[in-house]
Amino acid sequence: MSEITLNKVCRIAGEAKLVLYEENGTVQDALFIATAPIRGFEKLVVGKNPLFAVEAVMRICGLCHASHGIAMSEAIENAIGIIPPRNGILMREALGLVNRIQSHMLEFLMVAGDLLIEEKREEVLFQLMDFHAKISDYLLKMGGAATHPPNLTVGGMFSVPKWSVFNNLKARLPKLTGQWEEIAHLLTDEDIQTEVADELREKKAENNYLVSSLFYGDRFNINAERIETMPYYEYRKDNPHSKESTTLIAFYGGEKVEAGPRARMKVYREFTDSSLYGLHTARVQDTTLALIRLEEILDSIKMDEPFRTKNIVFGPGKGVGVYEAPRGTLIHLIELGDEGRVVSSKIIVPTMFNIPVMEEMAKGLSVKAAEAVMRLYDPCIPCTTHVVRLGG
Repeated sequence: MSEITLNKVCRIAGEAKLVLYEENGTVQDALFIATAPIRGFEKLVVGKNPLFAVEAVMRICGLCHASHGIAMSEAIENAIGIIPPRNGILMREALGLVNRIQSHMLEFLMVAGDLLIEEKREEVLFQLMDFHAKISDYLLKMGGAATHPPNLTVGGMFSVPKWSVFNNLKARLPKLTGQWEEIAHLLTDEDIQTEVADELREKKAENNYLVSSLFYGDRFNINAERIETMPYYEYRKDNPHSKESTTLIAFYGGEKVEAGPRARMKVYREFTDSSLYGLHTARVQDTTLALIRLEEILDSIKMDEPFRTKNIVFGPGKGVGVYEAPRGTLIHLIELGDEGRVVSSKIIVPTMFNIPVMEEMAKGLSVKAAEAVMRLYDPCIPCTTHVVRLGG
């Protein structure tokens, strides 16, 4: 059995290497080793004002920024016992869905090199980039910025767009949805796909799934006490390469679980594709449903009603915030002290659940397809780094 080491896994969010053990052209084992330096946001927010904590955790990542802001806001609200007004929750959900669509567009860009033949690839890439720019404008107008939306806060929203701007966003959405339908057709057209795509269709992925909601997130649909985390180097301690990893991994009820678009489609929709390629089609469907839900939300928001809870008082308490981020179920655990400042923070991200699954799914594939699997799961490395090496 020979070892193949890819020191830089290309077209993923962050820094990682992939170690494959191959025999007769087939992968027997795989180690996905994230090597990005630790971010330290859980410690950064200790002693800080909860409003700062929301703004800070959005900086963990440039891809799932709003998702972290929503989950942290939910955790703080749970800790102090408040619920935002209906408009605030709806606008927050809209920001999260736009963030989900943004992230999915980037993942489609990343996997195009694996799934689409070269003759059609450039056409699809330019369409994806154009769509990404247009959907990002929704986050800019509603959230205050195309990334790390500053209008998102504890209790709802700091501010919202003017009535005329909001109506313009509503009017533009049907055309944008039509543009997406054309792209979705190209992304799933088997006539323009590669041999790698064919191989991924043949490999079935029978996994357990973790998901809390189709769109927003619901802490009552999971049990945070059943989540177990450990450093990756302890999980794969049999292999010396694991010592390079800076990530934690997570299990639910002691089991490996897949989080993300397919989990949402499997649990809340009649989605039956258990192949590795099914990850791709699930993400396409996830995008379509997000656009449909976004249109429903924009029609439901009443601009003359409040968007934020008034007279918020911060005090001691513990809270859990759960949100369905682009890559799956995101959990924030928070404790506030007597002055309402952060005493402790713990963040459990979907890639922590997915890394053990990614490694398992690579087995039995060609080396080329095994690398594609890593991109199909769309790992977010900055969110997952929790381990720092001291002393060299």
